[in-house]
This record gives sequence, C-alpha cells and structure tokens, in this order.
Amino acid sequence: MREVFIVNSVDEKKVSLISTRSSSCESCALNGACNLTGSNSERVMGIEIEQFEKTPEIGDYVIVEIPDFSASKISFIIYGFPLLSFLVFLLIAYFITKNDMQAFLFGVLGLGGAYGIIAYLDRTVFKKKYKPSVVEVLKKKNNLNLKLGILNE
Repeated sequence: MREVFIVNSVDEKKVSLISTRSSSCESCALNGACNLTGSNSERVMGIEIEQFEKTPEIGDYVIVEIPDFSASKISFIIYGFPLLSFLVFLLIAYFITKNDMQAFLFGVLGLGGAYGIIAYLDRTVFKKKYKPSVVEVLKKKNNLNLKLGILNE
C-alpha cells in the first residue's frame, strides 16, 4: 500500500513523517496496533535517512510503500508458536519423567526458546521484510493540491 506523508523533521539518522489517518486505517485488522503512532487524526512514522537518495526538506511530500501483511500470520507467530512450543516441551518431558514440576519447567524452557527464536527472526528477517520503503520525494513547491493518505494504484 502506498501512502503520502509530509516531512515533519529531519535529523542525522531519521526523517520524521506525518500523515492524516486514512479511512482504510479504520477498517484495518491492526487498527491501533500498528507501528504508526500518533493521535486519531494523524500518524507519525520515522524513516532512516539512508533510504532517501537526497535528504528531504521539511514540508516535502514523501510517497512511502508500506508492505502488506497478514494479521493472523503475525498473531500465530507471536502467540501460537510459543504456546505450541510450551505444550510440546511439557508433554515430552512429562512422558519421559512422569514428574509434573519437571515437565512444567521444561515447558517454560520451550516457551523461552520460542520467544528467543522470535526475537532473532524479528531482528533479522522480519525487520527487512516488513520495512516501509521510500518510493518518491516530491518537493513542497509543486504539491499544493496533493492530499495525504493512501494512493490508489
């Protein structure tokens, strides 16, 4: 999905972008839980300055490509995978030891391992796959009638 943002501030490492909350945000499965923060009427997003070919100025319009993703898939990764890991470790340990406390501790160990795997994947795979990317920067003097929000392709 492509959206139009305005450059709000520029520092050494990040460019802060601001946009009005579009109508599609209201029907989104992740409404209120996505990484775009701000009040109900506006959203703020930080983009690393390395993604820009030329450093934008305050007031420039930026078209950003936000990757589509499945909320149910992410929910399974965050909640389902650790739960399954806990249950599998618990059951295996119980059938081997026949001791409730040891089985529970192995289940907690499996739960911790699952969250360790998720943390590793988040730092490596997911950060690159779901990262918003800059499509185009439009200078502020040419954009008097450009509306903020989602662009129809």
